[in-house]
Amino acid sequence: METSNGMKKTVIIGIIIVLAVVFILFIKGSNEQQVSKLDATDTVKNFYDGWLMAAQQLTTEPNRATLAKSPILSKELRNQLVDALKQPNTTLDPVLCQTVIPENISTRTVSNTADEAEILVTSKDKTVTEQAIVTLVKYNDGWYIDNIQCSLGEFAPEREFSFEREGYLLKDSIPSPYDSKDWHLIFEENNTPGHVVPLFFNSESQCTSLDESKSVCKPDQFTEATKVFIYGQMSERGVNVEQLEIIE
Repeated sequence: METSNGMKKTVIIGIIIVLAVVFILFIKGSNEQQVSKLDATDTVKNFYDGWLMAAQQLTTEPNRATLAKSPILSKELRNQLVDALKQPNTTLDPVLCQTVIPENISTRTVSNTADEAEILVTSKDKTVTEQAIVTLVKYNDGWYIDNIQCSLGEFAPEREFSFEREGYLLKDSIPSPYDSKDWHLIFEENNTPGHVVPLFFNSESQCTSLDESKSVCKPDQFTEATKVFIYGQMSERGVNVEQLEIIE
């Protein structure tokens, strides 16, 4: 009997240990940051389209309170949004960064590296200057939204081009997940190298050579790792090049 009781105690202790380990792993797993398997731009568009609909139609599901707890947001951002929605006198939407809910929004990639991306979200109404700057972080082969910063926008200097950067051209040697069918600019942002943006050319894109002669750009004649300065307009896909100057 004592041997039988001892075996029972051993089995019970073993079960308790297994359950404890499973419980710990469950808690650890539930706290792990979840990610979107879409690319950075589509991750932002998906989340913002849902939020915009919820802001326009308060009875829609999921509503803003539910979306504020989305697992693809960082824990800090989730807490920030939940707290913001509880403020009764706040007119600024904490995600759209608009005081008046827009009819439509647009996104623009500011920067995109292998580990981090920054997307600008604005109203399609050009008279509205408020904007959201969305920062995403790469994790476990996916993206999560780490931070949303609201900006008034009207104090930014007016520029002819929304993108002006110096960098190096890459195409065939561009690493995954970038498409080697397109030319890309590798550039530095805020003293951080390794930023990448796709370049798109059309019949009006002008190229200036080292001898300062200008002509319509011929991307099939570009050389890998050429140092250039790009002037263009940001779009959801990348930069629509208006001017390219070869530096060296």
